[in-house]
Amino acid sequence: MSIYIYAGEDIFRLEEGVKKVLQDHRIDSEHTVTIDASDKRNFHIENVLVECDTFSLFDEDKKAVIVKNPFFLSANAKEAEKVLKTDSAIVKKRKENETKRRDERLQQMEQYLKQENPNTLLLFLCHGYNADTRKKDFKLLQTYHATIVNFKKMDEQEFERYVNQILKEKNYVLSPQANAEFMERISGDTMLFHAAIEKLDLYGQKQLDLDAIQHLVSLNSDVNIFHLTSSFTKGDLAGCMQAVGEMLTANYDYTVMISMLAKRLRSIYNMRLLHEDGYSNDEIGTRMHVKSGYVYYVLKDSSGISSKDVLNYLHQLAEIDQGIKAGTIDPANSFTNFLIKNGKRNHAGNQRTF
Repeated sequence: MSIYIYAGEDIFRLEEGVKKVLQDHRIDSEHTVTIDASDKRNFHIENVLVECDTFSLFDEDKKAVIVKNPFFLSANAKEAEKVLKTDSAIVKKRKENETKRRDERLQQMEQYLKQENPNTLLLFLCHGYNADTRKKDFKLLQTYHATIVNFKKMDEQEFERYVNQILKEKNYVLSPQANAEFMERISGDTMLFHAAIEKLDLYGQKQLDLDAIQHLVSLNSDVNIFHLTSSFTKGDLAGCMQAVGEMLTANYDYTVMISMLAKRLRSIYNMRLLHEDGYSNDEIGTRMHVKSGYVYYVLKDSSGISSKDVLNYLHQLAEIDQGIKAGTIDPANSFTNFLIKNGKRNHAGNQRTF
């Protein structure tokens, strides 16, 4: 069977997996056709099936047809399978049309699956998301024994083993401080990890200290804003200014920093408000769709401020944002003054990012 579903949030390993399956079948780029299936209004399964059966008369090589981001395997795509709670005639008609299109697509797919072209590799690629196993299309492909490969995001321990194995294979030796900084900067992201490895390979040295890692491996946006938010909520002005400097070095402008900090503070405001109303960490986590451990550390790091304080910070940031858009205030001065005014309360000890 040459039918595959490749899916998952780990984009780097997903893309590498696609390359490998094509190499295993000895299919090069000239014999690979990619069809965008993300927009159900413009996608037609007939185009895929025609490609699967189309070959040059003078070409005996195998061929690959990649159906990229199929909406009919996405959990976010709303099709007729989902019940529409309304009696509107328009919506009812739309539901009937979607059901008809879905059934036609399934029928055509099944006809091909019953007698697939052995010289064609047909691959459904869910780029960055998991295939929805509840969808009828998935169940149909599963019935006909499609090979299903899921590249899930590794947990912390799996990722650490993955990183250590590759560093060992490449003979890299990092000091304890360098290793801790390296793991923080790549932040569990295989794409960032392999981008960092490329920089280390160009650097040429195998023994790496903290200074080398700080100069060679960029902080990603999540880590940057985590540093800024953690420093701000803990009243560490020096930490705030260091984080801002790092973000400026990484080409963030002040308007982006303001927006990112405001987004984090809104989350903290909601957690502090629920906590002040007597909700437990588990209850807060359930309401905000995060782990209770995450709630614990957010509340711990922001223990010196109340929900009212956070709301005041948000109002100040909103005024700064409006002033910047109106052209009446300078972004750098206004944001720096905001941090100086609000970012120094108590001396911060060991920080934990969140």
